[in-house]
Amino acid sequence: MKHKTPTTADLRDATAWYDRRARLEPRAEAVSFDQEQDAIAVRLVGGVTLLLPIAMIPELADASPKQLRTVYAGWQGEAISLDELDIDISVPGLLQNLLGTLSAAAIGSRGGQARTAAKARAARANGKRGGRPRKASAPAA
Repeated sequence: MKHKTPTTADLRDATAWYDRRARLEPRAEAVSFDQEQDAIAVRLVGGVTLLLPIAMIPELADASPKQLRTVYAGWQGEAISLDELDIDISVPGLLQNLLGTLSAAAIGSRGGQARTAAKARAARANGKRGGRPRKASAPAA
């Protein structure tokens, strides 16, 4: 299979996609091990710091305190990484697992607020066709 060389437009689009994703998903700015609390401290972009008990992160259950002291924010803040054990834990996934659907709803809500040229074009095209179709009303009982 022959691969296409990316164009400048392809690179610009990929960069724009990554930037949008970075604004919508929680990312770690810093990660550290708090041995006194037996927890991982995760400072998110935006300043919120979460203290996550090791017992709630199964991937880290077998890690020693010495290994946990080497934990860091990897993958541009998308992961909690521990190289010695070859562990990369998704920050958005971990938060969704720990905080449940509440965090997922908040993340999805922010995604729905995204303003893009494609979304504006689709809204204009939909408006020209009469807008969003009305929901069918339920028959009277």
